[in-house]
Amino acid sequence: MPLILVADDDAKVCRWLRMVLEMEGYRVVEATDGRQAMRTIQRGAPDLVMLDIHLPAPDGLETILRLHSRQVPVKVLAVSGQAVQGYDILKIAAIFGAHGTLAQPFSVDRLLLGVRALVGPVHPHLA
Repeated sequence: MPLILVADDDAKVCRWLRMVLEMEGYRVVEATDGRQAMRTIQRGAPDLVMLDIHLPAPDGLETILRLHSRQVPVKVLAVSGQAVQGYDILKIAAIFGAHGTLAQPFSVDRLLLGVRALVGPVHPHLA
């Protein structure tokens, strides 16, 4: 069963993502900032990191760069709903190494499509 790290500083967003992903059969752990996300990944790389670009300490872009500089083999789905000073932050995240991007707001279907594209669906007979 794939393990997904949801890294977002908004507790409501984390709860919603956990609920949706667990209902689909994924295992979920959470982090509220970049440091906590990195510690969680270092203890055992999840199959996917859903990473809020506007995460605090360090932000999502810096976290992506740290993962790549340490050659951590984890897929990253960058999530954001805001442009930063006119720049498409999700395009920047992809340039920095995110394997996929998801613009907020998004539907459950779009979320699951993005997750499945990176880690595949959960196979109930294997769970």
